[in-house]
Formats: sequence, C-alpha cells, structure tokens
Amino acid sequence: MLLIRGDNISKSYGDKLIIKESSFQISEKEKIGLIGANGVGKTTLLKIISGEIEPDNKGKIVKKKNLNIGYLTQEINLNPKNTLYNEGIKTFNETLMIKEKMDNLTKIMEKEKDNLNKAIREYGELQEKFENSGGYTYEARLKAVFYGLGFKKSDWRRLVEHLSGGEKCRLAYAKLFLREPHLLLLDEPTNHLDIEATEWLEKYLIDYEGAMVVISHDRYFLDRVVQKIWELEGKELKHYSGNYTHYLKEKEEKIKQQEKRYKLQEREISRQEEFIKKNIVGQTTKQAQSRRKMLNKMDRIERPQREKKIAISFSPKLRGGNKVLEVSRLTKSFKEKLLFKNLSLKIERGERIGIIGPNGTGKTTLLKIVIGKEKSNGGEVKVGKGIKIGYYDQHLAELNPENSVLKEIWSINPEMKIEKARSFLGRFLFTQEDAFTSVKNLSGGEKARVLLAKIMLSGVNFLILDEPTNHLDISSRRILEKALVDYEGTILVVSHDRYFLDKIVEKIIYFGKGSNVEIYSGNYSYFLEKKREKEKLLKEEKKPKKVKIKRAKRKSPKRVSILSSFKEIEDKIIFLEKEKEKITQELEKNEIYQDTKKLNNLIGKYQELSQKLDIFYDEWERSALSLKGFAKT
Repeated sequence: MLLIRGDNISKSYGDKLIIKESSFQISEKEKIGLIGANGVGKTTLLKIISGEIEPDNKGKIVKKKNLNIGYLTQEINLNPKNTLYNEGIKTFNETLMIKEKMDNLTKIMEKEKDNLNKAIREYGELQEKFENSGGYTYEARLKAVFYGLGFKKSDWRRLVEHLSGGEKCRLAYAKLFLREPHLLLLDEPTNHLDIEATEWLEKYLIDYEGAMVVISHDRYFLDRVVQKIWELEGKELKHYSGNYTHYLKEKEEKIKQQEKRYKLQEREISRQEEFIKKNIVGQTTKQAQSRRKMLNKMDRIERPQREKKIAISFSPKLRGGNKVLEVSRLTKSFKEKLLFKNLSLKIERGERIGIIGPNGTGKTTLLKIVIGKEKSNGGEVKVGKGIKIGYYDQHLAELNPENSVLKEIWSINPEMKIEKARSFLGRFLFTQEDAFTSVKNLSGGEKARVLLAKIMLSGVNFLILDEPTNHLDISSRRILEKALVDYEGTILVVSHDRYFLDKIVEKIIYFGKGSNVEIYSGNYSYFLEKKREKEKLLKEEKKPKKVKIKRAKRKSPKRVSILSSFKEIEDKIIFLEKEKEKITQELEKNEIYQDTKKLNNLIGKYQELSQKLDIFYDEWERSALSLKGFAKT
C-alpha cells in the first residue's frame, strides 16, 4: 500500500535551486537509502516529505490518511530536568494512563461491591486497550532500545541536561524508535554511534515493520539495511533498485549506456549536418531543409556528467626507519575510570592498523598520547627515527578558525605562490573565491577537505587518523580510500566506518569494555568473524549439561471433584508464573538486547503467558466461588 507520493517536487531558496521537478513514492515496509554529495539538498527533501517545509508551487505531496511519520527534528525537544529513563518512558504516556486507570479500578473493586459488574466490564475494556498498546512489553522494549543505542543501566538516572550532544541525539532516536511510526525519516543515524551500537541499529531497522528513508554515508549500513537507493544529483532525484553495491553497478551501467547513445547521436548529427552543408543549395535543397527541420526537433541526449571529485594523494618526503612506533606498558585513566593498563604495541614501517571499540574506551586518547597532546599515567611511547607524523583530528581542531583557507595552506608551505596554492585548492573543490573564506565559515565537510589538503602537502610518512571519514560524503570517502591504499607510509587509524576499515587496514586493535585490549591480524571482516567465533564458544561453555531425571508416574487428577479442578488450575497458574519469571530473568540480561530476533521471541512468549494467566485466574476465581458454595452445603 502506498504511504506517500511526491509529484513534480522542486525547492528553491531565493535564486538558488536545490531540487528540480523530482517525483517519488514510498510504499509500506519499503527501506530506501538517500545519498548524494554534501550540500545537494538531502535534508531538504526529508523535511519536504515530513511536512516540515513545503515544496515550491507546482510540487504536490499526497499522504495516506492518518500516516504517522517519525522524523528526528520533530523529536529533539527533550526535558533537561528529566532523567534519561523518565524521558524515554514518556513515549508510553498513553499506555501508562491506561495502567493507572486499571490500578484505580482494582482498588475500587476490592472495596466496593455495588456496581461491581460495571467495574469488571470497564476493567476488561481497559485491559484490552493496555494489551493492544504494548502494555505487557513496553519496559522490555525500552530496555532493548536503550541498551542497543549504548546506554548502560547506570546512565538511566542521569539528567538530560548532563548528557553530551551525541547522547541527547541517541536519546531522541530511542524515543523515535519506541513510537514505531509508519514511516521513519532518518538523517545520518549512525553519526553518534560506535560500531556495536551501529550493528544493533542495523538489526533493529532490518526487522522494523514500517517504511524508512535514511540519509547515510555509511556504505556497510546501506548494503545491509536498504532495498532501494535514491540519489540527489544535479538537482534531480534518481532512483536505483537494490542496496548500495547494486546501485554502484547499475549507475555505472546507465552512464556507459548514456555515453554510447550520446556518441551514436553525435555521429548521426555530424553526418546529417555534413549532408545539409553540401546540399543546402542545388537540386537537393528541399531534402537538406527537411533534414535541418528534423535536427531542430530532435531530442538531444545530454553528455553524461561525471561529478567533480576531490583529488588526494599522500606521498612521504622521507622513507623513515623501520621502527615507527613502540608503546610499552602504557596506562591511562581519568579520575576513577581506567581506560587501558599495561598496553604494549609495536608498529613497523608500512603497517596499516585500525583501532575500534565502543565509545569512551580510550581510542582517541591513545592517539593523543602518541602525538604528545595527552599525558599517560605510566608507560613509555617511542617514535622512531626519521618518522614525521601527520595527525587528522576528528573535531578538526588542528585548523585555525580565524585563518582563510589559503593561509591554512601557507602554514604548511609558506613559499607556495598564490596561483599554485589556488590551483592546489581546486583539487579539493575550492573555487578561486573560496580560497579567501575564513575557516570558521566553512561546513564540516569543507573543513575536513582543508585538513586533508594540509596533511597531503606536509609529505609525512606516518598518518595518525581519528575518524577521517566522518565529515566526508561517499564519493570523497572512496577517493580517500584509494589515496590511502596507494600510500607508501604507515597508518594508524581510529574509525567506525567498517567499509573503510575493510579496504585499508590489515590489523585491528579492539578496545573492549573494562579496559580490555585485543589485537587481531586482519581487516574488520576478519575481526568480526573471530569475535563471533569467540562469543559462540563462550555461550557453549555457559550451557548447562543435560541431566536425565527419572520421574515417577502420576495418576491423572480426578476431574469429578471441584476441589481437584481447583487444584489443577492452581498448578497451571504456578507453572505459568514460573515460566513468566524465567523470561523476566532473561530480559534482565544485557546481552539479550543485542539479538533482536531472540528478544522479539521472548517478548512474544511473555505476552502469550500473560494472556493465558488472565484466563486461568478467571477460572480460578470461578472455581473458588464454587468451592466456597460447595463448602456451605
């Protein structure tokens, strides 16, 4: 069923056209990835779909009646004085109000005998509403989303005003997911997530029953989650089937076909123009004029335009020694929090090492200790002879905000002539005028390109990179990867970009929880395979051994007696309560929230047991009344 349709959508801001005459439709359960270069209008399109802004006059948005759309900018209003838990539980206000009414009715039924039937009937109606609104599972769902997005139980009592920007963003996403709208609109949802939380989000969205449009530069994420790609290019929305990898093949094939058709048409136009030139005067004038009219009416095929791309290449000026870095028994803690202890590491020339792990485990801190911007609590760091470091800071603090783009380049090479410097900046998509723009007025993506340009000019032989793909669009990420593959120096990189890690690194340092650091000889996919093998072995070790127990045969309970019937119902209730308690204990375990399928099965069983218990409790009450009446006779 169609949820929303956009017809002939255009959007301009003043004289600047952002989106031109683009159409689309979104059906139930459809999962769409929206991609394009930074600044092309992806967020603008999401805002048009959400209804936050209107398209230009000719455009039309048609929505299904009562369509519930979830878009983060509409959800970001958080109460700073609430705890994280109370802010999350607000999502279930309607369900909690029903529960409160049920509790009040229970008290009334216990005290008053008049109008008991009316109260029981009203309670039954409320109970049905409570169940339909997820009343038996809302707490389990809340825990699942909180754990999945990286919030520990110790975080739940923290005030919203004390959360970081990234944590507030994750809380807003948690509230959005718990609402379970028909259509999710997500703008870079993995930006503030570490790898583990991103993997949870992927599983969550794969299983999500609603439709979704997601802006993302995370190619691994797009490959796993989406079934269609929309690309904003040249102000127009283009549609591709399949995930990101399929889109790449389909787009390249379309470009090749268009190039072929363009060349064939140009050849035909040249042939016709040559005929017209030779025959416009003479006996075949009419034929030449006819062909000229035909050419004037011809629909011209446009030459396919390849998007402008940055040009990066890293080339060390000095080879440097074979021993690049030696870290010995390094320890670092902040107040009472230990990040790592007795960490030792050797890096040889030409090695490419990736550092991964949950947020807050000390990955960036290690890089800062290596470059001398942070002090350790113990241990030693030795940088090899002839080793020159180039550091990419994810917060882009290495740039002077008051400098122009040109001055930043001159800070690395003051001798570079202005024309050569401006030409060099052109390789990073900065126009002649852009060279004089202050760094503080640049976007995140533009600042990232300036910092990459500075590192490229410096000719270093050891690249230390902290989240280098964060501010780059997909095209720029691919070019950076190619430059790093060709780089002859040494690389140490912190990254959450799994696609990037698979392309670049050949060794993984994993910063786990509880100051645990492990080293894997391989790329990200290798690390993932080994980590899953280890987790499987741990699960096998924890499984209880099967013990055969001989049970004595029991005779079937007599059903002729009200007493035995009552006892039978009691036994069933006790059994079901025990089963329900087992599931509750399972839901208390943190690891269950990493397995969406298992979690949903447990929630389903919990709901089923609750329904059965309601039925048996009703039977128990009837039997108790019958037994009471039997006793009086």
